[in-house]
Amino acid sequence: MAITVAELVEVPFVKMRFHAGAAGGGRLVTWAHASDLPNAVEWLAPGDLLMSNGQNVPADAEHQVTFVGELVSAGLSGLAVGDGMHAPPLTSAFLERAEKLAFPILAIPHEVPFVAISRAVASANSDEEHRRLVRTSQLYELFHNGVSTGSLGSSLLTELGRELDCRLLLLDTTTSLPVLSAEREIPASLYERVVAELEIRDGVFPGVLRLRHADTMAFVIRVPAGRATALVALYEADSVPELGLLHHAANIAALEVERVTADREGRQRRGSEMLALLLERRLEPGFALRELRDQTIEPESAVLAAFRPGPDERDENLGHELIQRELAHVLHRGSDQNLVVLCGSEPLAILRSALGEKVPLGLSDLLRRPDRAPDAAREAGWALGAAEALERPLVRYGESTSLFVPHTLGEAETAVTRVLGPLLAYDEEHATELVRSLGVFLEENRSWQRAAERLHVHKQTLVYRMGRVEELTDRSLRNTADVVQLWLALQALELAGGHPCE
Repeated sequence: MAITVAELVEVPFVKMRFHAGAAGGGRLVTWAHASDLPNAVEWLAPGDLLMSNGQNVPADAEHQVTFVGELVSAGLSGLAVGDGMHAPPLTSAFLERAEKLAFPILAIPHEVPFVAISRAVASANSDEEHRRLVRTSQLYELFHNGVSTGSLGSSLLTELGRELDCRLLLLDTTTSLPVLSAEREIPASLYERVVAELEIRDGVFPGVLRLRHADTMAFVIRVPAGRATALVALYEADSVPELGLLHHAANIAALEVERVTADREGRQRRGSEMLALLLERRLEPGFALRELRDQTIEPESAVLAAFRPGPDERDENLGHELIQRELAHVLHRGSDQNLVVLCGSEPLAILRSALGEKVPLGLSDLLRRPDRAPDAAREAGWALGAAEALERPLVRYGESTSLFVPHTLGEAETAVTRVLGPLLAYDEEHATELVRSLGVFLEENRSWQRAAERLHVHKQTLVYRMGRVEELTDRSLRNTADVVQLWLALQALELAGGHPCE
């Protein structure tokens, strides 16, 4: 059993005395910790005695009363302030509040070093430290057994929580989603509060973040893993956790997070490589079918979704977020557009939620069979172009729009011949690059400088080429309607298998 505050005061060489809260002398002292941090409670555990030279004690009565409330809420055993140091006068309101809450406020004589009090507590609690060491060993034994039997993931987290008499959850603080599927419903409101609190702190974890949630108390600790992860421990409101054991649980959780992350990233990489080979027609259809089904995707009901890669962190974490949302998919990242293979309308809603409401999406017709992947990718790309041009969040290939969207490759080839036919013939006869130059010029929003740099030609060379384009197509690059026709024809050329901007 740990030493009590009253027993610590009675130790002869400690010489502490009560300012207030003697009725709380029965509180157990698990450790005596010296700190002058203004937010010291975020680094202390329940049962800790806070020793201070007074610099973190507020000067005015109102804030002193708030301060003692924070100490009590954190479960500390008491506050000990050094005599003749830097403490402001302890107000009567502060002492009365401590007396009412039976929270010990102690005075440490100037000649008594803080370390002497820490040693007294450590010596008195040596048996308790042995018990804590045994419990720590039991936690690591649970992890060892989990590795041996394959009972990892949620099962391991459940076992650790059972050992600590709490419920443990792992939160990816980047995606704001649970790292592992939980056996019970995830309290989303709690996760949102955790993320909001960390945002206030610029993503920097305190020693422990305490949050009340319904009839439970949440203790949030950083998991030392590659991905920003928090261990959330839910205790009954009147429980007093051992934060030292929770930190050991966080270390064990870090190993599990790294294992899960490596497994998921490997699966994502294999899926991306498989789709890349499919798009290049370099994968045998039977093998591709098995690979897709291994990702729980049936080609008969699958579609390809295209969207532009974004510069923000959210796009970089998309793969993790889709897996954490338990979405069956294959994601392939490209320099110009990203492609996701998925099945059904519900996964589409999940993808939309992960990307955000404003990101345009283009959907292909049904994939039906693996060898149709290149055509489906072009369909998705065409639909994406239409969604962007029309400023719509979603366009499905083949649906009616105010823009021409070819329903078949034959229609695409007809559109190409009608608009770009003279350019294609000229390029073939004279070994020029008018079509490619036009594509780059339009992709760069008719910027002469950027397009010329990308094509590695002088600006005047590009001006000459665009002049020839206008002559041969009988369309003006200063006329919006003509530009739209040229752009859609270039998209149709890509859909039909051409690559005007490569």
